This record gives sequence, structure tokens and C-alpha cells, in this order.
Amino acid sequence: MERVVIIGAGAHGREVAEILRQRAAAFADVQTIGYIDEDTALSNRTVAGLPVLGSWNWFSGVDRRELTVICASGFSEVRKRFAEQARRLGLRFAMAISPDAYVSPEAALSGGTVIYPNATVGRDTVLGHHSVINVGAIVSHDTKLDDCSTLNPGVNLAGNVSIGEGCYLGIGCNVVQGISIGPWTTVGAGAVVIADLPANVTAVGVPARVIETKQKGWHEESTSAAGK
Repeated sequence: MERVVIIGAGAHGREVAEILRQRAAAFADVQTIGYIDEDTALSNRTVAGLPVLGSWNWFSGVDRRELTVICASGFSEVRKRFAEQARRLGLRFAMAISPDAYVSPEAALSGGTVIYPNATVGRDTVLGHHSVINVGAIVSHDTKLDDCSTLNPGVNLAGNVSIGEGCYLGIGCNVVQGISIGPWTTVGAGAVVIADLPANVTAVGVPARVIETKQKGWHEESTSAAGK
């Protein structure tokens, strides 16, 4: 049985815990140990029925070979920071896949992936490490998501779409077939993407139009700030 520690005891972490609890009830293949959180005020508290074990230092006193982790944040840049820290500690990554999601057996999933209830992942799709497919999102055939991509509830990706690293797609947005979205781009809620989008921009509207270009490397600065 896989023993999992959730990195992050916030809202996303609580949802991941619920997915793992449902999976344990359905398949008895996972045991969730608790959370790691950098907020030391949370140590020794119980969140959504699981203990907050402590900060990253907790891993110093346990056999890390027996554990896997899931990086639980709804923000792509924070999830990437968690993943980098976990790799430095030599930790392995679990997945949290709801038993109420449909995932094609022909889909390729990577460590750290989280798939929520009522999501659909079609055949010949590729999900990068630490991807999040939220409630009711649809990833159609032959679509590729790079690492740390975030699909919020109700996002619809048609076939042969390419989503770059760290992209954040807002609730209910739609991307038509064959579209490419560059790394670390944000698509606003309800937007309809009918043309390729470059990296490091924010696009909103129907059809989606670029309204902001982000400073190159903004997500690295955001990641660093989040660790302070």
C-alpha cells in the first residue's frame, strides 16, 4: 500500500486528501499519513481529519524511502517550488486520481498528477508532472499538458491542444482543437481560445485576447517570494 504525505495543508491540500480518502475506500491502495506545511503555527493540528506533521524538517526524522508525496497548491508556481524542494530531498511523487474521474487507459500520466471527480482525460493524452485537472474539466484526445499546468473546474480542451509548463487556465474556459499555449500563460475564466497564445501572457475574453505580457521569469520570482 502506498503511503502518501501531502505537501500543503491549504484548500487544495484538503481536496487532495478527500480524493485520496475516496480512493482508499474504493481500492484500498493508498494510505494518507498527513500534511507538511511551512506554516509552523499549523504543526500538531488536524486538518480535514489528518494531522499536520510539521514543516519540511519532518522528513529528516523518517525513512523517506517508504513515502511518496503530492504537492498540493492550486497555483502552478507554488506547486513547482514544492516539487523542487521534494526532489532535493530525494522524495518520490504519488498521484491522486479520483475514482469518479474517467481516465483513458491510453493516457500517459506523470508523478504528482491530481485529477478531480467528474474530470475526463481522453486517449493518447500526456499529462506532465504535477498537473492538476480540476472538477469537470475535459482533456480531449492527443492533448499534451506540460509540468505544473493547472486546469480549473469546467475547462474544456479539444483534441491536439498543447499546454506549456505552468499554464493556469481559469474556470470554464475553452480551447479549440490544435491550439498551442506557451509556458506560464494565464487564460481568464470563461475565455475561448481560438488562436495560439505565446508564453508569459494573460489572455481573456471571447475570443481570448492578450491583455498583459508578464516579465520574463516572473514565476521564478513569485516562487522565491512564496518561500519567505
